[in-house]
Amino acid sequence: MSELDICKRLKQVMKRAEQLNRMQLVVGIPNDGKSRKDSGEITNAELGVIHEFGVPERGIPERSFMRSTASEESENLGNLTNVMVSECLSGQITPRKVFSEIGAYLRGQIVEKITDGEFQPNTAETTRRKLAPVKDKKKRRAPDANKPLIDTGQLRASITYEVREK
Repeated sequence: MSELDICKRLKQVMKRAEQLNRMQLVVGIPNDGKSRKDSGEITNAELGVIHEFGVPERGIPERSFMRSTASEESENLGNLTNVMVSECLSGQITPRKVFSEIGAYLRGQIVEKITDGEFQPNTAETTRRKLAPVKDKKKRRAPDANKPLIDTGQLRASITYEVREK
């Protein structure tokens, strides 16, 4: 490789690194201000915070699904990030694709955690409420509605990611 080729390649790597540095990834539940379909009062973002951190004074235990997933997946996320950044710096994928791949992976892991994670069980009162017939025909329960964190499936479906400019 000639000196000119090395300089061109270095400029490409620097440009890609700068592009990566101007972006950020946000994974979670957007606070769009829209209420849940089954409640005119609470949003999915608010419900997510309640479950993520718990509200002991209301008898709601912490059932972390975002922080715990990020922690449990830290090694896999690090490995994925290394591969994606290498591919980006070599010109195989765009900087946006790096963040999109990582976001899609983490979103999938969070959804899987909500679906299959081991959480403190629902109280007897919550179980009765969740298994009771639904009077409002517009409200539908998810098939696995008696699992902790799942009732209608709206919270789980609201998990998303965004690639943003800093």
